Amino acid sequence: MVILFLLLPVQIFVDTIGWTDRDRQFLFPAVRYLVYDTMHGISAVYKSGYGEIRYNFRPRGSTWHFPSGVLVNPYPRNLGCLEYNARNGRTFISTDYLNRGRRTIANFIDSAPGAATFQEGVITTNAEFPLVAASRYGYPKFAAIRNDTLFYLSAWSSYRVGHIGPFPRHNIIASKNSSRLGFVWADDHGNLNLRETPDNGSTWYPRRLISDSVPSACNRSLFGAQATYDSIRIHIVADLYDGQNRGRVQLWHYSPSDTPPWHFIYEFNFPDTTKLGRYTAALCRPSIGIDRSLGNSSLNQLYVIWEQFDPENIDPHTGIARADIWASYSSDNGKTWTVPIRLTVPDSTSKRFPFLAELVDDTLHIIYFADRIAGCWELEEGESTLNPVVYLQVPAGIFKEQSINQPPSPPVFYPTRPTIATIPATSPNNLVIYDPLGRKISTGNSLPLIKNLPAGIYFIGSENAAPIHKIVKIR
Repeated sequence: MVILFLLLPVQIFVDTIGWTDRDRQFLFPAVRYLVYDTMHGISAVYKSGYGEIRYNFRPRGSTWHFPSGVLVNPYPRNLGCLEYNARNGRTFISTDYLNRGRRTIANFIDSAPGAATFQEGVITTNAEFPLVAASRYGYPKFAAIRNDTLFYLSAWSSYRVGHIGPFPRHNIIASKNSSRLGFVWADDHGNLNLRETPDNGSTWYPRRLISDSVPSACNRSLFGAQATYDSIRIHIVADLYDGQNRGRVQLWHYSPSDTPPWHFIYEFNFPDTTKLGRYTAALCRPSIGIDRSLGNSSLNQLYVIWEQFDPENIDPHTGIARADIWASYSSDNGKTWTVPIRLTVPDSTSKRFPFLAELVDDTLHIIYFADRIAGCWELEEGESTLNPVVYLQVPAGIFKEQSINQPPSPPVFYPTRPTIATIPATSPNNLVIYDPLGRKISTGNSLPLIKNLPAGIYFIGSENAAPIHKIVKIR
């Protein structure tokens, strides 16, 4: 039986691109799990199990190639982040692992854009928590921690960037239009630091302590920050607090070329009578994207997304607030920002660890993880669940319709363009049907169940296994 679904004009598309039982994808700042290459398409990476890394790819004008993602690594590895070579479209994935008692950093390189045939190469030893970036020439550069110190690493050299402490509160950002490379990190005192090189590591500018210049009592960083370049000018987005109360968080944009360099985006206060999960704040893990189409750095259009916890949406299993994805937009290089828009609808999932692909043209490309029990079971919060990895496609125009003082209207959500699936005539009795966010709808024989469902998009699979068949129903 084949079921089709005809879609009306939409605002926001949502699609499930994989499944994972790891509800702690990364511990500190937002890191690059999604890249948008205008020549080839969109690549995504995520942890799917203990030591397992999976990859998915959507070419331009097509659908995602791999329903459950492709396993990248034959042996267990810790995931760093994703990047791509702007000259040939091949993707890199940074990892680390323990080899005979020594921490080793490795890099997986795809054979061709979206091919998902990765070859591993060792970069260095006695370092961990590696992140990768590549500028206009496409050579991978790494940021990693060794002896509480942040290091720049390449295939040919290494350089001590600065003190960071034992935890990975760092990011590495490369310009695709120049040879500029930047490191942003929070040290163990919550100070936010910036250090840049104009020539891919040959020379270095002095370290800047940037958080002390924030015009607010919220001037300490719990998680680090994330950034992008227009060409040679860096744009940093940071979630800052006062060093004690993680229920009050301010979102700021920083660019050293601006006067003043800091511009306020948003503040959110979370009531202390409601429970936040561990290693979270009222809002946290922002990421930033840029539209360079105007070709003038004073008119850059910037977009910021983040996870924000809802005190009115509490998970009954853990008592922890669930999160949704929010966003704001600037049309003037980060000097002013729109009232935030909630990009996801509050429901029985907690939308965690979002990341916005750096490049935005007419669309924002976002990855997030819809946790079916709020909190991290790896941190002894709730139980392990099989959670969908979600791709969110947001038209940039919905932000431009908002003014800085006008409250936004709620967005409309639809599944992505329909696909066709054939359902076996003889289906197993333990068939499970899921909605697009991975919530179990029912189990049993497929045909009667599907006939009783409303029109929409669904996934089917067996009990305790990742759903791999997508079906779409029109009536």
